[in-house]
Amino acid sequence: MSETTYQIRKVGVLGAGVMGAAIAAHLANVGISSVLLDIVPPGETKDRNKIARTGLEKALKSRPASFYSKRSASLITIGNIEDNLADLAEVDWIVEAVVERLDIKQALYSKLEKIVRPGMILSSNTSGLPAHMLIEGRSELFRRQFLITHFFNPVRYMRLLELVPTADTDPEIVAAMRRFGSETLGKGVVLCKDTPNFIANRLGVYGFLSTIHRALKEGYGIGEVDTILGPVMGRPKSAVFRTADLSGLDTLAHVADNLYENAPDDPRREEFKLPEVVRDMVSRGMLGEKSGQGFYKRVKEQGATVILELDFNSMDYVAKSKVRYPSIGAARGYDDPGQRMLTMLDGDDRASQLARETTADALTYAAELAPAIAYTIVDVDNAMRWGFNFDLGSFEVWDLLLQKPAVLQKVFPDGRLPELVRRVQERGQGTFYIGGAGQKQYFDFETDTYKPVPVPEGGITLVGLKAQEKVVRDNGSAALIDMGDGVACLEFHTKMNAIDEGVIEMIRYAVEEGAKQFRALVIGNEAPDFSAGANLFLVLMGARQGAWPMIENAVNGLQQANMLLKYSPIPVVAAPAGRVLGGGCEIVLHCHHTRALAETYVGQVEVGVGVVPAGGGCKELLLRYKADVESQKAGKTGGPFHPVRKVFELVALATVSTSAVEAQELRFFRKTDAITVNRDVLLRDAKNDAIKLAEAQAAGQWQPPKPQMLLLPGAGARLVLEQQVEGMLLAGKISEHDAVVAYHLARVLTGGDCSPLEPLTEQQVLDLEREAFLSLCGMEKTQQRMEAILTTGKPLRN
Repeated sequence: MSETTYQIRKVGVLGAGVMGAAIAAHLANVGISSVLLDIVPPGETKDRNKIARTGLEKALKSRPASFYSKRSASLITIGNIEDNLADLAEVDWIVEAVVERLDIKQALYSKLEKIVRPGMILSSNTSGLPAHMLIEGRSELFRRQFLITHFFNPVRYMRLLELVPTADTDPEIVAAMRRFGSETLGKGVVLCKDTPNFIANRLGVYGFLSTIHRALKEGYGIGEVDTILGPVMGRPKSAVFRTADLSGLDTLAHVADNLYENAPDDPRREEFKLPEVVRDMVSRGMLGEKSGQGFYKRVKEQGATVILELDFNSMDYVAKSKVRYPSIGAARGYDDPGQRMLTMLDGDDRASQLARETTADALTYAAELAPAIAYTIVDVDNAMRWGFNFDLGSFEVWDLLLQKPAVLQKVFPDGRLPELVRRVQERGQGTFYIGGAGQKQYFDFETDTYKPVPVPEGGITLVGLKAQEKVVRDNGSAALIDMGDGVACLEFHTKMNAIDEGVIEMIRYAVEEGAKQFRALVIGNEAPDFSAGANLFLVLMGARQGAWPMIENAVNGLQQANMLLKYSPIPVVAAPAGRVLGGGCEIVLHCHHTRALAETYVGQVEVGVGVVPAGGGCKELLLRYKADVESQKAGKTGGPFHPVRKVFELVALATVSTSAVEAQELRFFRKTDAITVNRDVLLRDAKNDAIKLAEAQAAGQWQPPKPQMLLLPGAGARLVLEQQVEGMLLAGKISEHDAVVAYHLARVLTGGDCSPLEPLTEQQVLDLEREAFLSLCGMEKTQQRMEAILTTGKPLRN
């Protein structure tokens, strides 16, 4: 059977708990229907689907949201295993996500034997039970079509998907699931050997437990550990104890016990013995976030939420201690995660001591275990980065140390290194990875040779293109890069990709000069966020110094650059991912087409800093909602006031989409815009879209838009909006300055002093945006809001 035969169009999900319901939700996110089944509640006669229904309802209410849009929940059909098992006979893939007990899973598999057919994929979402144990006693067909598909929680957001085939699994099923997981579900797929808890949990839980053992032994506090082993060591803020709280201490205990029982030959088996204090916490119901208290506890004090930490000595919750060490302060001075880690590991204080000890533990274990649990070191590194959001994988950290012998000596003072590391030093080139961008190779422990690091099919990296000297022009804030096939990429690379004078200058260059060399343009980058908006610091400094001509020129510059994009003679495709806020959103709104990552969060959030969108955002949203009105039946939309009211609500509330799908519903993206689920292929897909538009243009089937006019409702409509604002102010729902900003927004959206019978040009609306922006910048309360965002990162409601 060929890989193409294994096509997944409909899925059966067995188990409607947290994981099962979330898997069904994510399938719905990508347009795949599923049947979600669970057991019939004991003694239940009326609602036999109650458990599955409850699971779906919880997924719909979950935070963070499991669905891109709640509308897609209609793709999920609920039922129960007793009445609806036969309904699975026609699905292409059955994924089992029931309770982590071998006997329960095997009993369910015996029922599935009756409906399994050739071409059907069978899998388990077990987090640790070995695959060969699950399929004991199963038929040859069942065994050939079975593997483990281990998703991480929360399913929508956690990138890692571990695939664990058995010796009997059809290799074509493995290939099909790798492709489906990557291209359709947007996951980072890692192939694991059939060992207990696979790669990520095996190494990650060891790291957690060995750290907890050390903290208890050496007297480190909970908050102290999380500060030391958080972002300064290339990990999320949740670090160790907070991560355990989020995943659940009962889950941690289950995985630890499973490893202790099923890995009797593990060289560090004793580390998987759960400390008695943690075992006691589990027995007392102190399970972490799900129970309201674990290593941390949230309490209300004087109306504010305060987070306390557990004191291991007294077992009482106490105020979080302020953790300050010279090594942490020094490490925070670096943006590069590798340099932060090296700084921590090279320090001479108590924080550096813990960082060195835990790093030595984790790296040694990874090097000892890698050949037994993984096929390549690349899979190990990807599993740790995608499964735990580490900045660097285990062998990437090894390379940091191998290139800094003095720091390596501090981490391993006895000089004893794992056998795999010695092989890299003696038979390799001294590091696990060699080669630059686009030509990276890894040390293959099977052959002691270097092999190319796998890349997605057709994948494009800007780092790789730069290494090939494909940069056409770079002015420090942005670059124009040749992607090949007549397509250029405009990349921003300021901090947070904030829009400054250099970015605006490069937009102009890309359209005016780039159009002479290329047939299409993509605007995208490889940073976590597309753009956080305008450079707020420069705006605030200009306002405080009264440099109004400078601010006006900057705003006008962005407006005109965006108009150049909109009326560019060649197609312009935006490729946003992550946060697309303020001016970043306005750039996307002016492009001809958008190819967005599914996890894209878009919004005009300017009111949060006391201003209104002024780069054409108001104008473009009005045009998009106006187009909606014109496409609907006359008389049902409320005339020219309907688009104004919709845009006013959207912008005044600083609405940010929670996904690219919701961005389409909010009209930040068009219904015709496209969505990609895998970040690694976003630029590839955007380039392909750009080529299609260029070919359509060459064939006379596409052309840039013609200038548009806007018929806005004028002062009467503005009065209606102002009355709404006054009502909210009187009800205490907004502050006085919120109202001031809203009045300016209402004036822009209704056309200022225009007649409701006389259409405005786009430039006239841009003038209104700019006038309102400048007026608000001159107000002290707006400047206070800007300062608050810059200094605290949090909005000020003054």
